[in-house]
Formats: sequence, structure tokens, C-alpha cells
Amino acid sequence: MSARGAQRPNRISPPTSKSGVWILSAMLGLIALSVGAAVWMASAPTSPDANEARVRPPNVLVITMDTTRADHLGCYGHPAGVTPNIDKIAREGVLFEQCVSAAPSTLSSHATIFTGLYPYVHGARDNVGYRLREANTTLAEALSEQGFVTGAFISAAPLHRRSGIDQGFETFMDAGTESMLVGEETCDRAIRWLREHANERLFGWVHFYDPHFPYEAPEDSVSTAPNPYLREIAYMDSQIGRLVSELKRLNLYDNTIIVLVADHGESLGEHDELTHLYFIYDTTIHVPLILRAGGLLPANTRVEAPVRTVDISPTLLSMLNLEPLPISQGTNLQPLVAGSKSNHELPGYSETIAGKLTLDTSILRSLRIGKWKYIHAPRAELYDLSNDPGELQNLVTEFPGQTQTLQDALRGLIAESPEIGGDADDAVALDEEDLNRLEGLGYVGGDQENRIAATHELDLFEPTGGDPKDFAGAITTLSMAQHHLSHGEFQEAEATFRELVAQFPDVIEMQKRLARAIFSQNRFDEAIKIYETLCAKHPENVGVRYGYGRLLDKVGRRAEAIEQLAATLRLDPDHAEACHDLAAALSKDGHIDEAIEYYRHAVRIRPSYVQAHVDLAMLHLDQQQFDSAIKSFRKAASISPANPRLQAYIAFAMLKAGQYDDATSAAQTALSLDANYKPAQRILADIKRIKAIQMKAKQEGVDDLQGT
Repeated sequence: MSARGAQRPNRISPPTSKSGVWILSAMLGLIALSVGAAVWMASAPTSPDANEARVRPPNVLVITMDTTRADHLGCYGHPAGVTPNIDKIAREGVLFEQCVSAAPSTLSSHATIFTGLYPYVHGARDNVGYRLREANTTLAEALSEQGFVTGAFISAAPLHRRSGIDQGFETFMDAGTESMLVGEETCDRAIRWLREHANERLFGWVHFYDPHFPYEAPEDSVSTAPNPYLREIAYMDSQIGRLVSELKRLNLYDNTIIVLVADHGESLGEHDELTHLYFIYDTTIHVPLILRAGGLLPANTRVEAPVRTVDISPTLLSMLNLEPLPISQGTNLQPLVAGSKSNHELPGYSETIAGKLTLDTSILRSLRIGKWKYIHAPRAELYDLSNDPGELQNLVTEFPGQTQTLQDALRGLIAESPEIGGDADDAVALDEEDLNRLEGLGYVGGDQENRIAATHELDLFEPTGGDPKDFAGAITTLSMAQHHLSHGEFQEAEATFRELVAQFPDVIEMQKRLARAIFSQNRFDEAIKIYETLCAKHPENVGVRYGYGRLLDKVGRRAEAIEQLAATLRLDPDHAEACHDLAAALSKDGHIDEAIEYYRHAVRIRPSYVQAHVDLAMLHLDQQQFDSAIKSFRKAASISPANPRLQAYIAFAMLKAGQYDDATSAAQTALSLDANYKPAQRILADIKRIKAIQMKAKQEGVDDLQGT
């Protein structure tokens, strides 16, 4: 369960490991120093010397490489030689040659890495509209309870705090208002955190997003990579090298368990998929996994047997000699590393629901056991990966018995899966800014009426809808259309969405996006007409009703907008975005008290709704309700502490309230986050000017400074 908001317990040294993988000298050193460990940790210098570092309990650093194919790294056989830092870590640790990711989507896969659960259990099944349920227990929560200082440094919008992936992290720095950050920015944040907490026991997570489409490495990065995708990987590798160098400088490298893993791969045109998300072939499901832990794991070791990303958290907790997560579908990989053959047949599960959400095609599931991989689809697929790693020859007809065996195993896996509850909190509705950031990265999502939800997952086992592989061309068209839309190429977007509407006339989301492309060309009446038709056909569809209200508000038809937004709330009283937008419309119409109540309701529904907190604070500020405004601004800043804009808002409200010293402190906090943030600079200049006027007035005996 989520530990957010809870106080971190007093840090204590976890019990020393009794596992056979601890080398004898490390065990003796830990025993000898156990009495004085707490005193030493409290007084250690910023960079502990190497001898001290070796005997301290290990830290953990998980580095996730978004959209990174295993076969494009040098240590996995790619000849380009553009990953020297990753390759060196692999030589110093254990490389798993066949690691299966749970999903080809960022949030789903990361949630599996940190919970040890598959997506249909942890609930975060897609990047758009889903979140990690609070009922989950994450690796970060487990380590925080053991006294680890936890910090996460995130490069892209799918892993924003609102996704729930922040559970257990004291420091969680996401991409904020950006769709993504380049690796250098994320690496800088992580390095600052390492320096600040070098004397403490650390669990860090650094997420690099650079290899994601479009492949545009920073112009000043130097690389001999032969194509743009590899150039992005090379740039990411250079940032990983910076992290390693900092760990070494702080004498933490040899005492840190390092995990290098990708969330998913990239199709690069294979199987008629340009990028990822819609299929679960090994182009996107086979991911690199490397563990380095001096003294705990052997060096220069390769494991051939298939493993899963669901095994990462159980393995780390075992290496740390800590209790396993309360619920997990993964297993400890240490015996496999040590040469055990007992679990070489680990079943590797993967899924994608992207086609279901966007084009109403079937859910895809796969199960790999040994060399065999089965894909559960309207037309099932079976591949012998030892002889056909490219998954080009479907063997369902040739091996019907093997097909049935794997299908039964898949059904059994789902039937025997644990349930964690919390079904009601795996959904998250996104505001316009959130959606724009995700869509800017190519994520389409879908109509929330198509959300995947069932009392029992087995109820969804039989494939329904079209087979996604029959719609590969439409998926490519959809990716192109979304790219045009998110990059302001509205005429091209309109043309491609018209193609999709003609092919999928009953898919509401295609018509909504066509309306958006038309609206963005200032053909307002035509776009609104599409929504009028949709409302007539689907009067109970919440997304349609809400979209109609938003468009009406944008063209100034406020009374009609208020009517449609209110209708949205009648259909779904917990629609936070409709509450927010209705409040904004009421405010513009002069109904301030009603607007305040709807803003308050929006943040009650979704406490992490930053913009609703900000807009509520602004309304309080307009009413000169300074204490209420400051409170709401502070709430927003507590949700997104790395955002200088929010700290500047606090400073501005305090300035308006005449709390000049507190305003100065808040403005300085904003500048500590961004030294060039001009609004904060202006606030400090205003405070300096006001104080100068006050001083002069005091000297001249003037009491009334009204209007200053």
C-alpha cells in the first residue's frame, strides 16, 4: 500500500545477508562493524573513503532505458560499438540474454518492474487513462521502510506523479510540464541527489527516455552511430557513464547494486509496426537486463535461460536479505545466476491493450516457456524462438498440441493470479495539458468507455474484436495521424483521420480526433457539428459529452458549455476535469462562489490535480482571500515540488498578503530550482523596492503606505 505522506522511519542498518551469494569477507566486515555502523553513518564525510564504502550495506540504483532493444547494445552483439558504458557494466556483472518484458508500454512495464506483478494485477495497463493502484506495494515502499533514502528522476510524461508510480519515493522529480527531458537534465538531477545523500543508504531510480521516437539526439552530442535510433542509444549511454563516474567519485560504485533494464523495445518497422505499443513480438518484448553487484554477484556472467522483468524486485529484495513483497508473481533469480537449473522454465507473460483502446481490436497476450512463445489472439500464433528468433513462421498448424499446452498454461497463470483489490483507483482522467504531453510522444489512448475492466481477468480471456495484425496498416496510419496532430500539422492530421473514420466508423475516438484537427484550423462550426452528431448517437458517453462542452467553451458559447459540462457530471460525478472546466466557465461568467465549490470538488476527487489547486488559489487571490490562496498554492507545490512556477505563485500570494520575508523565502526556493526564473526574480525585486519605500517612510515618519 502507498507510503506517500508517511514519515520515513528512523534509519537502521538492515540485517546482514545470510545468502550464499555474500562473499565471506563482506560478511565478516559487516559483523565486525555492526555495533558502530549507526555512529559511522552519522559522521561519515561527503565522500566516504573506499575502505569504509566496501563494508557498508549496499545501495541500489535502477536505471531504466526506455524503448531500448536488447540487440542494439554492444554487450548483446550489436557491432556498432556505441554503448561502451553499458557494455562495461555488463562485463562487471550478470547479463540475462533472454529477458521478457510484461508490456510494450512505459507505465505498464515500469509498474511491473517495481511491484513484481503483471499489468492485469497491478492495474496500470496503459499509459493513458490508467494509474498504479495504491493497494500495490512497491519496491520503493519496501526499501523506504528499511531506512533507504529513496529518489526517482523521470524523463517523460507517462511516468508523471499522477500515474501512481511515485509510491514510496521521498524525492520524485518527473518531467513536470514537459513531455520529456533529455538525458542530461535527468542525469543532472540524479547526480545532485547522489551528492546530497552520499552518506545515507540509497535507493535511486533514473529513467532515460532518449531512444523513444522521434529519434533526435541533442545536436551537440558526439556519436559514430550509423542511424538516428542508435545515436539516441549512444547519447543515453554517455549519460549512464556520467552516473557511473559520479558513483565512483563518491566511492559508492562498488557498494551499489546496479540494475540496467529496458521497459520495452522498438519494432523499427518489423512486423509492420513502426515503433511499439500494439504488438508483443520480441522486437518490443525482449529487453536487456544487466545486474552488477560487486561481491554479491559474479562478474562477466551470462544467463541463457529466459527470465522476466517481474523478477527484478524479488531478486533485489533477496540480495538485500529483506522480506519479499507481500504479493508477487516474480521469483528470485540468484539461484539461476549461481547455476541452478530448477527454474529455467519460468513462464514469461506479456500483454497489450492498446489496440482495444484505440481501434476496438482484441487484447493481445503472450506466454513464453523455454523456446516456445504463444500469442493469444483471434488467430493464435506459435513460434519456436530457438530456430525462428524473428517470429516469422507461425507454427500453430504444425504443432497444435504445443499450442494447446501453452494456451492452457496462459489460462492457468491468469486463473491463479493474486488479486490486490483497489479496482476503483486504477483509472485517472487526464486534463488537456496532460493529454497534450502524452499525445506529443505518440500515445493515443482511447475512449474511456472502452476501458478494460472486469471482476475477474479470466472473463476477458477469449479474444474479442478484430485481430490487431490485420490492422497493421491502420495502426501505422493512426501513428502518422497522431504525429501530425501533436506537431501542429493539422491539414495532414485531418486527411489521415478522415481515412481512419472511413475505416472505423464506429470508433468514437477517431471522430473526436478528426474534430480536433478541424477545430485547430479554426473551422469551429464544422468541429462542433461532429460532436453534436456524436452526442445524438451516444448520449450517455462521458467523453463525448465532456469534449462537446470544452469545444463550446473555447468558442465562447459559455451557457451551452456550462450545460454540457454539468451534464458530464451528471453522468460521472467524479469527473475531475469536468469539475475543473465547469468551475472555470462559471468563474468567467461571474459565478464565483459556485466556481470555488466546483474547484474544491475537483481537488477532492483528485487531490493530485495541480492545475485545479492553482486555479482555485488564483480565484482566492482575486477575492483577496490570501490565506486560502497560499494554502492552495502550497498544496500544488507539494505535489510538484520541482516546479519553480508553483513556488513563485506562493511567493506572489505572500507578497500580495504583505508577508515579505516568507515571500522572499518562496521566491528563493523557486530560483534554487531554476536560477533564471524571471517571475521569481521580479518578485524579489518588488520586495526589495517595497522594503526600501517602507524604510524611507519610516525615516520620514509616514505611517500610511496604502498603495505601495
